[in-house]
Amino acid sequence: MGFIDWAVIRNSALAGLMVIVPAALLGQWLANGDGGWPFLFLLIVLLGFVIAGFGAGFLRSDTPMKHGAIAALCCYVVVQLFGLVMRLIDGEPVNPLTYVIMAFMAASFGLVGGVFGDWHRRRNRRA
Repeated sequence: MGFIDWAVIRNSALAGLMVIVPAALLGQWLANGDGGWPFLFLLIVLLGFVIAGFGAGFLRSDTPMKHGAIAALCCYVVVQLFGLVMRLIDGEPVNPLTYVIMAFMAASFGLVGGVFGDWHRRRNRRA
């Protein structure tokens, strides 16, 4: 049971946030429009969670899934803290269950990214 390497988490989360933040902002901006644009940006946000997990899984061979899930969860917390503050300022309703479900979803995508990062590192080591 390895320790949590916070430098790996930080670097991987920053990589994920570089994808998540622009996609979330564009998705929010286009949320009132018609079409599938918000759904497309949701998929890009989910890809950002996978990227955060991939980086962590690639860098930590002993605990790739744990680090991948934590890196993606950190991305989610950073983005949602900003979103929560904006909702409270605007007086919009807040449903805590939604935040919990989305946190599990982010961690799950990060875990998948961690597995893929570990697989990629092992595959390249053999070559």
